[in-house]
Amino acid sequence: MTTPIVDFLYSYEKNISLRLHMPGHKGRFSINPLADCHLMDITEVKGADSLYEAEGIIAESERNAAEVFSVKHTFYSAGGSTLGIQTMLTAVVGEKGKIIAARNAHRAFVNTCALIDADVIWVTGENADVISSSVTPADIEKALSKEKDADAVYITSPDYYGRIADIKGISEACKKYGVPLIVDNAHGSHLAFTYGNLHPIALGADICCDSAHKTLPVLTGGGYIHTNSDKYASLIKEKQSLYGSSSPSYLILASLDFCNFTLHETGINLMKMRSENMEKLKSRLSPVWSFIGDDILHLTVEAYKAGLSGYDLSERLRENGIECEYCDEYYVTFLFSITSDEEDYDALADAMEKIIQPKILIRKDETPFVLPEKAMRIREATFSESEKIPVDNAKGRICAHNITHCPPCIPIVVAGEIIDENSINILKRYSICEINVVK
Repeated sequence: MTTPIVDFLYSYEKNISLRLHMPGHKGRFSINPLADCHLMDITEVKGADSLYEAEGIIAESERNAAEVFSVKHTFYSAGGSTLGIQTMLTAVVGEKGKIIAARNAHRAFVNTCALIDADVIWVTGENADVISSSVTPADIEKALSKEKDADAVYITSPDYYGRIADIKGISEACKKYGVPLIVDNAHGSHLAFTYGNLHPIALGADICCDSAHKTLPVLTGGGYIHTNSDKYASLIKEKQSLYGSSSPSYLILASLDFCNFTLHETGINLMKMRSENMEKLKSRLSPVWSFIGDDILHLTVEAYKAGLSGYDLSERLRENGIECEYCDEYYVTFLFSITSDEEDYDALADAMEKIIQPKILIRKDETPFVLPEKAMRIREATFSESEKIPVDNAKGRICAHNITHCPPCIPIVVAGEIIDENSINILKRYSICEINVVK
């Protein structure tokens, strides 16, 4: 019997010395109580509490987390932000609600809309593409003035490139219309420890979820749901139990628990150091390298402006033992952690300095992303009988299954939308050659 996953992990640990991607612990547990994590892998034995009926040690730890994040209520997730998104939408919107959402939403959002039969009114900002949609408060207010029966507004921030939306301005627009603001803050759990506290709840969001494992020293799958609302807080555990495993990982919960200690003791100081590290890194790099994004822990390089595709740049760095979080034809995204150190930033700078830029110009396809026409509700299309066909034959057909490039798992075409020429071109750009359509 072979062990391909174990074999890969052994090989990966040997050959990749710098992990600039999730999870946030970066494989470094040598001085952490979780080093012997197999010893902590238990189930709901007596005294261990229960995640969805927390009254004991889990409830105590969640209260500690709320204190650390300066919010009224925090709830753990052992299913990452996917479980957080499912829970938030079910608690805030409910069945057959209407949601105004920025288009660059994770597929977990769209899949949950299929389950609760929510209607989505998509909003795109200027120069929107599949991954990044710079939606402004004005865009949201315009949508709210038109969709007066909306039950919620949903924003993804930071996005996969590290761009941060104006959550404060968007929350003010939502309050003007009496509509709750839900934020997918999967990439921003560390924002509570930045100068001025840029966490969505601090900026006025009603509820948000964080993927702790993305940028904090937490095992993969560890996440939070935060809210200052007693109303929503009273619903979270019940709605979580609809979607989450009845055997949530105690290893994940333990890593969230220990993270409280780390953040309480050093969170703000660590983020200050990471900010200084990022500025030093950027100052070391040649002016030929340009960047997008606002977040301290994301570095998204516009590789094409230096004459390289994102795929080429990521491969050259891989030869130096550096693995990126994400790459595509134009960009490479590196994701640092609150526990990264100065040597990590220096290693990336050293590797980038070795790369010789070819004297060519790569022109970016500037075709704007255009929302496809909607023909069916998301739920109706998702649960319809479907067939898989070549993308080249899909023009005019109705998408039956959200088509995503993973990462970042943001749908290019959403179930219920009519596949048009623009959609086909984007799908092919991401090497997606087949698509499920309504039969």
